Amino acid sequence: MSATIEMVSFKLSDGVTSNVFLKASESVDRWVAQQEGFEYRALAQQEDGTWVDIVFWQNAQNAQNAGEAFMAAQECKGLMGCIDKESVVMQHMPVMASLANERIKSMA
Repeated sequence: MSATIEMVSFKLSDGVTSNVFLKASESVDRWVAQQEGFEYRALAQQEDGTWVDIVFWQNAQNAQNAGEAFMAAQECKGLMGCIDKESVVMQHMPVMASLANERIKSMA
């Protein structure tokens, strides 16, 4: 099985600030770090305000299992409350090639 990238794009719900969202994301960081197959997570924001949550998993099954558990996890409820659910687009893609510098490798 190949490594898998999970990419979720979304907008925040009306009235939710970036600071509130990032604070809610901290509990998700702690939760996702404990999931089997977790490698790396990053949040980015596009110029139009769309957020992108990128997670690297060891394989597609790990990504699928974590996705199912995410919906029920208490640690994830605050973050889910910040997101405009109609704007969510989730993708899973197999990694075809990768390269990481030493700083990134040391984080794994």
